[in-house]
Amino acid sequence: MDEVRVLTPTGCIGNRGIHRDALVAALDSERPHAIAVDAGSLDCGPWYLGTGQVHSPMINIRRDLSIVVTEAVRRGIPVIIGSAGGSGARPHVDLTVDVIKEIALREELDFKVGVIYSDVDPEYLRSRIRAGAIIPRVPAKAFGDPLTAEDVESSTRVVAMMGCEPIIAAINQGAQVVVAGRSSDACVIGAYPVMMGFDRGLSLHMGDIMECGEATLTDREGVTHLPGPNRVPVIGAMRRDHFVIRPGHEGMACTVEAVSAHSMYERDNHTQVELPGGVLDKSDCELTQETESVVRVSGTRFREAPYTVLLEGASRVGWRTISMLGVRNPRAIQHLDSILDEEQKSARVHFGEHGDFTVYFHTYGKGAVMGPSEPERDLIATEVGLVVDVVADSQELAHDIAEHVALKIAFTRYPGRTTTAGNVAYLFSPNVVDAGEAYTTGIYHQLPLDDPLELFPITVAGIREV
Repeated sequence: MDEVRVLTPTGCIGNRGIHRDALVAALDSERPHAIAVDAGSLDCGPWYLGTGQVHSPMINIRRDLSIVVTEAVRRGIPVIIGSAGGSGARPHVDLTVDVIKEIALREELDFKVGVIYSDVDPEYLRSRIRAGAIIPRVPAKAFGDPLTAEDVESSTRVVAMMGCEPIIAAINQGAQVVVAGRSSDACVIGAYPVMMGFDRGLSLHMGDIMECGEATLTDREGVTHLPGPNRVPVIGAMRRDHFVIRPGHEGMACTVEAVSAHSMYERDNHTQVELPGGVLDKSDCELTQETESVVRVSGTRFREAPYTVLLEGASRVGWRTISMLGVRNPRAIQHLDSILDEEQKSARVHFGEHGDFTVYFHTYGKGAVMGPSEPERDLIATEVGLVVDVVADSQELAHDIAEHVALKIAFTRYPGRTTTAGNVAYLFSPNVVDAGEAYTTGIYHQLPLDDPLELFPITVAGIREV
């Protein structure tokens, strides 16, 4: 085989929706050997991992899965779904499998499904720590110390990010649809070409580019794009010494600029990407505009290293209540930092003996997005959106503190104050909103493995048997 074609229908199952007509047309014209798609991320925060909830609308997830599974199975094309259900933990994988079973029953489809879990047993991690394993945080400078037993104890749920090997094993065992837990995006899409004997570095780089789907494309001048916000497919064609990326619809184009931008996003190093089993080295990568809408990529290498997988763990830190306020008075904005400092102290005085809590202020229009890293510290905002964010030992305590702080801010005195009826506008009534459990990313570590499959149990069975 001189070429393997992989189709990615969208950047994330359930995100913005798959355009059925564009997908069907691309399947018929491109005849891909596999469909591979990401379905999740830690980007949306640890709450989804900790609670086992999805971070995309269920209506969208059901629709996307229905389109992909139905169209692929009827054509005999294998489907690989990585980080299933959002965070890729057991509840997310099970939910995805249940939806696919519903689809199979409704559409009268019969196929084998491979289910791969990525949850890590806490006792396994504790035993590794007792045996003297050093499990460093990633990156060490940003996150601090190696993994401890206390980190494991405080975590509600931990997953490991699998590489290509479990996915390849599931396909080799006969799976026509693979539902994988937490997975490296690049490996989800690169797995099939690697399985077929193509260069690992090029295959994983193709996956690294395609994982966000249409993000690698731009609108093609002079050609009408599909109406609506739904995503169109991206095609990767892997060859012996290079691969090409092209759009699955004539209204879009793949350009060197778009591919380069996506190759560099979310990276602290644009040329070296750590993946399970080694480093994707783009130092000698060459991107060429082969046609108006096709980009050729060559020169990428994979440098093997001791096999490690990324651990992600969510820890519950309390209960959250928020209040959203608007500040429009220029004098209040001028003195906002001192007002917030004063109310931090007030909260500590009034509630310090009732339990542990933290009050966060997010000042949109005054550095909320970048925080201490904001370079434009002296800009004068016309209005500021203020979010009072309280995390405490209990929901009741968080609620009371948020009510107290929001009310105090509304009537705090400051130099030149004339707004005696209140300094802020409340966005909602009730003034505070209880947000439930609050989580943090307590584990973000690199775990060495002797066997790439040891943490990832695989079951392959008929869809009506799982």
